[in-house]
Amino acid sequence: GKRKASALDAALAKFQKVQQSAAQIQIDAANTREKSSAGAKAERLRAMAEAEAAERRERERAAQSNAPREPPRNVPNSILMKQKRVLDLLNTTRANFTVAELHNELGFSCSDPELWDMLIHNPKIQQGVHERRTRMEPTISYKPKHVFEGRREMLELVTKMHDGVLMDDVTDAYPDAVDDCEALIAEGLVLMLTNAETRERVLYPVDERYECEVDDDMATLFHAVPIPEHDNEFDAALRKAGHEPAPRRAARPTGHDSEDEGGGRKRARAKKKRKVNFERMKVTNAHLPELFKGLENITALDQHGASSHKAK
Repeated sequence: GKRKASALDAALAKFQKVQQSAAQIQIDAANTREKSSAGAKAERLRAMAEAEAAERRERERAAQSNAPREPPRNVPNSILMKQKRVLDLLNTTRANFTVAELHNELGFSCSDPELWDMLIHNPKIQQGVHERRTRMEPTISYKPKHVFEGRREMLELVTKMHDGVLMDDVTDAYPDAVDDCEALIAEGLVLMLTNAETRERVLYPVDERYECEVDDDMATLFHAVPIPEHDNEFDAALRKAGHEPAPRRAARPTGHDSEDEGGGRKRARAKKKRKVNFERMKVTNAHLPELFKGLENITALDQHGASSHKAK
């Protein structure tokens, strides 16, 4: 009986070993099939990507060949104008450009040592590096004074500036910053004041400490004070109260005739008459000087040769 039991145990152990070997073979076969299928799938994807890239290059080549030729660019001769062209491109695109890319976009080379030195030392331009396969190429891009993105970060910046920040510096951060800034002003989240001396617009944060409620009696008294309509009367009232009015920006002349405040008649600008320069005229009777006596007071000659004299 013991020999029979030991024989059965040996046969069972042998069977289990064969079964484990068969299971391992099945697992290895499955892994091999999975790897082969994954490799084949990756190979198919790579082939499809290469075919799409080749087709795209072919379309671009055909489009370039069929596209009308661009007119020759107006290349500036001045190095300052070249610097301005580069700065305008960087400000418009807000992208990094290498020397070769600048050449393609602008039509002139920026590799001139004098021009490149001006660019990299410009406070509105910052340097960078573009990594190629075999080398590192220097790049330049636009450099705003304040770096932020979006209306929320703009509000955070103005809130930190208790003494105010120039609106031009804020709107220079990104292309659509002007619209966001005007929206914040319209919503009353920031205040915009104009400097009386420099005429620059300054943004200030809204300080809740200065917000207070006024009762109706105080508001009625405030609105009951008469305000002069004309600027001269308003300035005189301020000085009478002991306050010096802020300087106003002078109106830019339009070139048209102005009107008097009283009668409303237009004042014609007096034209200064110019003397006739006989020395520059081609005179045929120069040998007869007595003909030109008494012509010192002549101011003009009309088309018929008649002269006009100064009034004594």
